Amino acid sequence: MSDSVLIPLSDARFDPVDYLNDILPSVNLSSQASNSKTSRTTQLQSASSELQSLLSKLNTHNVRSSSELTSLTDEILRSGNRLAYEVEILRGDVNSFYDILTDNLKEDIQHFLRNGITTDAAGHGENGTQVANASTVSDPAFISQLQRLSQVKARLEAVITLFGEAMKWPVPPSDLSSANALISVSAPELGMQTTEEDDKAREATKKIRVEIQDLLESDGGGPAGLQAATQRVEEYRQLGAIWKGTSEEKARIRFLESLSKLVEDRRRNLEARGMSQRSRTGSPHGSSSQQSRPAKQDGGGLFRNLARLKDDLYLE
Repeated sequence: MSDSVLIPLSDARFDPVDYLNDILPSVNLSSQASNSKTSRTTQLQSASSELQSLLSKLNTHNVRSSSELTSLTDEILRSGNRLAYEVEILRGDVNSFYDILTDNLKEDIQHFLRNGITTDAAGHGENGTQVANASTVSDPAFISQLQRLSQVKARLEAVITLFGEAMKWPVPPSDLSSANALISVSAPELGMQTTEEDDKAREATKKIRVEIQDLLESDGGGPAGLQAATQRVEEYRQLGAIWKGTSEEKARIRFLESLSKLVEDRRRNLEARGMSQRSRTGSPHGSSSQQSRPAKQDGGGLFRNLARLKDDLYLE
């Protein structure tokens, strides 16, 4: 309904009386002296002409809509016959395909299936359900080889993924030289190349440390974040087993211990927080006993912070 005359007809609250009152002009039929008989006649003629024009438009749109509805109905009827014909063709194709599978290709399919195509019930259980007989025929040799190749491919992809993750975790050459200072022979320094490698490696280890800290702070620093960080540290620990027996093993173990220390500190913090909450809810005199020892706890916290700062400086 693109015509402005027909737009109100689509409204669910359509009222014919209100519609005609809005479309047609108002006619003043008061009995005042100023309104002569000629003016009344003019108003009625104007209203009559506009009403005839409106009825003509509505009739035109009605004829057009009826024609469109008739054409759509005819098209639906024609499509129904064509659809029934296509369904019949599809049913014939399915029956032909079933006959080919069960008759012509039965021997070929038996080369790939253990028992071929079974159409009858092999047995019945206590509840009336069909139970298939256990297959005792082994797979052909080429099927076993394909399965073995699939397993080899999956393991190769796992190894490639593992070494790809390992390449993202370098160790600064300066840490390796300091770790092997007692047994290594002095060699000429590499200069700028070593410095660039140190910067890249320290940036990578910094990203790993930030990743663990972000996991610890996730979920509001609760147990869920602690569990995610613990799992991620364990993944890095398994990744570090690649360098077992190499010169990088000790440096990576120290880095893993620093990550484990972050996780362990957060675990002790959560446990202490839970114990303090239980003590506050369990005993009303717990706050007074905690206030009697503020200096000792602050001193212990200071030394722990100093030890943590020393470990961070040592690792960086």
